[in-house]
Formats: sequence, C-alpha cells, structure tokens
Amino acid sequence: MTAKLPIIGSTSSVSDALYALAHVPCPRVNSRCKSLLGAMLSAGPVHTMDSGIAAFYLILEALKTLSPRTEIVLPAYTAGSLVVAVRKAGLKPVLCDVSLRDYNADEECLSQAVGGNTLAVAAVHMFGIPLGYIETLRGRIPAGVYLIEDCCQAMGSRVKDKQAGSFSDVCFFSFNRGKNLPANNGGCIAARTSTLEQAIRNVAATVALPGAFDWCGAFLKNLLFSIGTRPFVYGMASAFAQGFRETAPPRDLDARQMGNFQSALCLRSLRRADSLFMARYRNGMELLGGLKGARGLRLPVIREDLWPVFNRFPILLEDEHRISETRKILWDKGIETSNMYAKPLHHMFDLGYGKDDFPNARYLARHLLTLPVHPGVGSAHIRTIINTLRGIL
Repeated sequence: MTAKLPIIGSTSSVSDALYALAHVPCPRVNSRCKSLLGAMLSAGPVHTMDSGIAAFYLILEALKTLSPRTEIVLPAYTAGSLVVAVRKAGLKPVLCDVSLRDYNADEECLSQAVGGNTLAVAAVHMFGIPLGYIETLRGRIPAGVYLIEDCCQAMGSRVKDKQAGSFSDVCFFSFNRGKNLPANNGGCIAARTSTLEQAIRNVAATVALPGAFDWCGAFLKNLLFSIGTRPFVYGMASAFAQGFRETAPPRDLDARQMGNFQSALCLRSLRRADSLFMARYRNGMELLGGLKGARGLRLPVIREDLWPVFNRFPILLEDEHRISETRKILWDKGIETSNMYAKPLHHMFDLGYGKDDFPNARYLARHLLTLPVHPGVGSAHIRTIINTLRGIL
C-alpha cells in the first residue's frame, strides 16, 4: 500500500500559504489575530509568541517579577520542552505522578508536590483530554501559588460549557504543526488577572520581533508540510520525513514574538476552528467506542461532562513488548502511529529523582501508543484501526 496516513496532518492548503504570504506586509494582521483569539477564548488581551514553549517561558519570566518563589510543579509525563523553559527561566521543576485513568496529573500527587516555595502549578491537558478536576484546582491551591493551564494539545476542549484555559490565572496554547489549531508554528497567552496581564505585557515588550525574512522559511516549511503529509506523498517520502522528527527535547529556546505569516495562517484556521475541533472530537470518540472492551488495551476514561478535542488518541497496550509489532501492522495497513514521549521527565533530565520514582509516568511511557485523529482521518481509517487492533490483540 503506497498511501500512508501520517500521525499528524496538515489542515493548511496551498491557498492558505499563499494567503498568509500576501498578508506578510499587512501591519494589522497580528492585532487582528490577537483580537479573534481573545474573543474565541473569552479572554482579555492575548499575547502571541513564535511557539507554545516560548509562551510558557514568557509566563514564567512574568511570574518571577511578582513572586520570589522558584518551584514549578509539572506532571512527570509531558513534553520535555517544559523543563527546558523552566530551567531557562532560572526556576526548578518539581514533578508529580500522573493518573492512568486520563493520563493527566494525579490529583493527590499534585497536591503533595505543592510546597512553601511553589511559584506555580502547570496543569497540562494531555492529548486534548481536559484535567477532570481543573474546575476546583484553583480554589485548592494555596494563596501565592499561580495556576497555569498548558492547553498546547487541548485548544477547543471543554469542561462542561467552559473551554480549557478558562480555569487558571493564565493559560497558553500552541499553533505548531499537528496542533488542534495549526499555523505552522506560534503560540499565545491569555491572562485572567489584570496584574498578571500587565506583568506579561512588560516582559513581552522586551522580546525580539521575528527577522525581516523569517517569513521565507515559514512559507517553505508550511508548503512542504502541507504537501508532504498528503497520504500518497507521505507514503513515498515517509523515510525522508523521519529525519525531521523531534525525538528529544530542545537544548534551549529562543523566544520571539509571532510573525505576520503565522498570524495570517492562524486567521485562516480560526475561520474553520469549529469544524477542525469537531473532527478531532468525533474521531477520538469513535475510536473510544470502537475499542471499548478490546482485550489487551487500556483506554482513557472520559467523563460525560468533558468534551475532549483530541490532539492524538492515546491507548495503553498491557503487553509493552507488542508495541513495535502493533505499530508495524498498522503501518502496513496505511496508518502511522507514535509512542509520543519515550521517557518520563525524570528519565529525560537529571532532576534529583530516582529512576523508580513516579511509577504511573514510567508505565505510561512504556505502554503508550497514540493514534491519529486529525481532520484528515476518515471513517475508513477509523474502521481499519479498530478492526486491526481488535484482530491482533
């Protein structure tokens, strides 16, 4: 089979790239993007950065101006780039274990990780599954500790009738390729208090603007990704594409503001945001229903009051030794899968923890397989995934 469905897909067309290119000289495209993002998030002023991790770093730098505390609580299984940002800001990562029900931070472990030197708790909505207790978390965190929502994988997700990002002091999102609202790169910040918003504004004023010709590289990358992730093209070029996979956290980050090219692409995505989110929700829920009861699998538990916009659909294989075999069989059927992060954070970095700490995070890293749910996934792909997994496990 030549056609291969990639684990992440592009929702940007060539016309989108040309539209963004034409709007590079427009002075108001970035402010228009911020305005629409603010309206979508029911937030005040929104600040845009060139990546989600740069947005997180900017938040940390702003918090440092408001408090002398130095510790940031993170789930032990999440993107390693969060640790890079914490360290670059001169702060200390403190980890808590995750739950094997929804793969987010375990409620009791998170509470135990908060101490007298905690500056902030980063509540990560992994895979687009909202943290179930986020509604009450702000009220249970001691005074002086900020709550940050990491919505990089969860734009559009909701708890009851409120969007992910609505429950914290400040939240941030990513628009990188493969994210729920993609713009090839970029990210944004929405603060929920005037004091914190002003602190972020002050720090943002010191951040460099994109280079005069950065749009050239952004245009070419977007064009290549848009064309390269089409199933027939991807089937022929997948071996070449493996060389561009991000297999390790970055050594450093260079925070800059988001440029006009990404802002214009974001505007195009915002126009069809509802359909993009619905496709991810529908595909994930069809996989959840179709795989329910399958032997050898553990599925995430999704409460009825949650509306997850899945970035990827996570499953746990009880027999970790079958992951490679399962990936190969699905690949032969035309479906790419991914192990996501191969290690928990305390195995990626020396953070002062023992290798055997955080058993749930270690189990998740060893047993996890993620399935594609992006808008390019059709009903035939869903049936293939379900039938294949039920047939081999």
